Amino acid sequence: MAVTSAKAMGQNSTGWQVTATTVKCEFVSDFATVMVQMDGTAKCSYVNRNSRAKDGKKKLKLCKWPECPLVAGFREKALTL
Repeated sequence: MAVTSAKAMGQNSTGWQVTATTVKCEFVSDFATVMVQMDGTAKCSYVNRNSRAKDGKKKLKLCKWPECPLVAGFREKALTL
């Protein structure tokens, strides 16, 4: 799992504002980017993208959001950086 971090600008030169990784989600069989903010909030691009789509409910049927273990695992990993 690769981690990409955006450095905080002007506030804390050693910190980060958001970190993200792209994973192949085993639950929905598609790629998703998981983003974690410094405050601990996490988002999944697959959920964001498909929650607004016409056929979104169908695509999100097997999704584990908001209790997704992939998001929770990356969130924990990111917050220990």
